[in-house]
Amino acid sequence: MTGTAGGDTLPGMDGSRVKPRLTQRLRMAPTRYEPTARLASGGMAEVWKGKAHFHDGGSHPVAIKRVLPELASQEVYRAMFEDEARLGMALRHPNIVRVYDARHVGGTYIMIMELVDGCSLKGLLDKAHERGAGMPVPSALHIAWQLAKALEYAHTATDAEGEPMGIIHRDVSPHNLLLARNGDVKLADFGLADASVHSTHLGDGMLGGKLGYLAPEIIQQQPSTPQIDLFAIGIVLWEMLCGRRLFQGASDAETVQAVARCDVPKARTFNRRVTPDLEELLDAILAPDPRQRVASAAECAARLEVMIRRIDAGVSARDVALLVGLHIATQKQEQPAVPAAVAELLAHELAQFSQQAAGGDVLDMGAEPLDPDSFFTGS
Repeated sequence: MTGTAGGDTLPGMDGSRVKPRLTQRLRMAPTRYEPTARLASGGMAEVWKGKAHFHDGGSHPVAIKRVLPELASQEVYRAMFEDEARLGMALRHPNIVRVYDARHVGGTYIMIMELVDGCSLKGLLDKAHERGAGMPVPSALHIAWQLAKALEYAHTATDAEGEPMGIIHRDVSPHNLLLARNGDVKLADFGLADASVHSTHLGDGMLGGKLGYLAPEIIQQQPSTPQIDLFAIGIVLWEMLCGRRLFQGASDAETVQAVARCDVPKARTFNRRVTPDLEELLDAILAPDPRQRVASAAECAARLEVMIRRIDAGVSARDVALLVGLHIATQKQEQPAVPAAVAELLAHELAQFSQQAAGGDVLDMGAEPLDPDSFFTGS
């Protein structure tokens, strides 16, 4: 969902550019979306930077998420995709990544999402952790505050009838927190979320999410509550402040054991700029017993805002933007090579995607004809 790649051509396997043939094929078809560069490819999906084209000739940058075909045939991944798309389309908040469109195309699933041009918090923290250095305290608090506001909205979201949607993200981590070049902070990936609107649910005994960001009650196989998301906020904040992982062990088993013990060192041990009242707030968010934690994401956001006013009332998105800019400036800007056949396949699938928009095999998510205004309003 994020990326810094630029340009409007696709690199082939040998480094050659494949734009002419791809673009000709795209322009011949009444396509809505044009891929321009592959940003990332993982074990479950690949993400492309692209453009949404409007009938008036205008365009808007988007991210294109494509589930790997070998996984798209499995029910659990199909359900995760559809659930992520439903929530992404329903949730409209400046700190949550928007989903604009989603389709089942051929043997895979494609989702059109808001492009967050920047980096993930994980990418930024990985570099900081290499040096054992924490982030500036005000910037860390600002990011945690924005995350808490996103979860406050998600936890209290209601459907069109005003009924609570019962959303719990379950996968809050630096991997899913995106930082834009302009300093925006966006929570992404509701594929593992619990919600009353989902067609499928993870059982309470299933370990959804990144192991190092789980709450101890999940390890104990207790029912999921919004408190697990609050605990994850605490982990993320602690790691931003301390410049190291909190629960990460040498193996998955060691990580799970560390989460279960919930032994949280004082942040001031690693960062002398952590004040006693900030340490107290961390203790409240990271309490092992969910009943002893801050009561809600709203309370967490309010307490973080008060802390920011005490420590540095002037901190803002500009401080985050500076960190993102410095991080990007140190990264290699080379785009990974993409086989021409992969680019051609995606172009073909997006052409099918566009043809389905008039009433083909559309997921039941309220998808509507492409409207430029929908890319700029409602968030």
